[in-house]
Amino acid sequence: MTAATRCPCGARTGRDCAGCGRAARPQGMRSHGGTGAAWGCSPASACRPVQKRNASIALFKTENNSDTIEVPNENNKSHHDSHKNRSWREISGITNQKENTQTEHHGLEILSFLVHCAEAISSGDHASMNYFLSRLGDMASPTGSSVHRLAAYFTEALALFAVKLWPHLFSANPPRDIIEQLNDDEATALRLLDQATPIPKFIHFTLNERLMRAFEGKERVHIVDLDIKQGLQWPSLFQSLASMPNPPKHVRVTGVGDSKSELQSTGARLAAVADSLNLPFQFHVVVDQLEDVRLWMLHAKEGECLAVNCVLQLHKTLYDETGTALRDLMSLIRSTNPAIVLVAEEEAEHNHHLWEMRFCNSLKYYAAIFDALSACFPEESFERAKIERMFARKIRNIVAGEGSERHESFGRWSEMMKDCRFENVGMGEREKIQSQVILRMYSDSSYWVEKKGGNGESLCLNWEEQQLYTVSAWAPMDVGGSSIAAMPD
Repeated sequence: MTAATRCPCGARTGRDCAGCGRAARPQGMRSHGGTGAAWGCSPASACRPVQKRNASIALFKTENNSDTIEVPNENNKSHHDSHKNRSWREISGITNQKENTQTEHHGLEILSFLVHCAEAISSGDHASMNYFLSRLGDMASPTGSSVHRLAAYFTEALALFAVKLWPHLFSANPPRDIIEQLNDDEATALRLLDQATPIPKFIHFTLNERLMRAFEGKERVHIVDLDIKQGLQWPSLFQSLASMPNPPKHVRVTGVGDSKSELQSTGARLAAVADSLNLPFQFHVVVDQLEDVRLWMLHAKEGECLAVNCVLQLHKTLYDETGTALRDLMSLIRSTNPAIVLVAEEEAEHNHHLWEMRFCNSLKYYAAIFDALSACFPEESFERAKIERMFARKIRNIVAGEGSERHESFGRWSEMMKDCRFENVGMGEREKIQSQVILRMYSDSSYWVEKKGGNGESLCLNWEEQQLYTVSAWAPMDVGGSSIAAMPD
């Protein structure tokens, strides 16, 4: 067992302090062999790989360890502490579910093991950690039901987090997409997600409807897309602009991204769409990381009605706990003098200062995402697996990563935007009707849309009881503290 140490913040801990993040060096751990989840606890030397059929990563154990799994002593292991066990289950949201069938019971057992494993990692209980990772490795599978698939990726993330916490005790063969930048895989997954679910279209079409209000009566319009990727959002906007009684005389899109070839391909596709609609069009490429983009790169010009599109981008600044990265980005946006700033973010709380809360919140959130995917794909679907692997990268980042997927709720974003001197300019009935039209295009009736915030500040896409994505619109405040943008009807 790990000897507990006391963190400078006062917490008693055998690992990095969950309260303040300070590192506490574990002492005196002994090894336990683990046969499930391709997991073994061992010194970094004298190790060999342990492979399991359901594992997505390989960890190691010592040559002289036996293949038996040590079941934690229920008299002293923390995961058997009834008070702690109950609180973790309440946090994870699995206590209120009813075990009506054997399948549901099995699913709840897997979720319970995930929570117990996270609790063991949090408390530095390596014997329990080995036990639950082993059991999860036997039970989880990236090709089974939604709960089995979810568990496979969370087990992978928990194992990687353990390696990160105790590198002198654990080692791992990371998944291929951790080592390589698989941009093609993500691009394919996004296209498949757009075809199968209303998620991308809800974001794109709803924001475009709000953007049309800002562009009404404008002769020269300019969109700065901070992460344009394949440009899936813009063909429908071009059609709407071309159908206006007085279409703009000039349309310009500035696309930001880190792949020159992808940006050029996106520009060529958008140019072809604009040409087919007789829409005067210009595409400008900015090849750089978002934090390195400067005002001169964006070619903002006087006389343009400029809009900035921030789809799933603002949360990537939250790795900086001082808030400087977000303030710098919003300062850049303000310097373009935008008429409107469009924002879409995951409606989630994955930025809590406690790792345990980030884990439990992400478990609930992605359980809904995986259930939603199971409603439109069969288990053996290649397309489903491709999309799930895209979300698995987010899961790994939240559970074991460094902070680029730290999602916040709309309420918290509203506070941060106002701190950066941006005012919400609302989402009106037109935008809500547009979002509901999108949902009717899909057979899954579990999706629904609600307004969030006072006076319809945002629209949120839900799947059953889980909030998924929120869209909103903002404009810079003037010196007097009010925005020049009009609120929608």
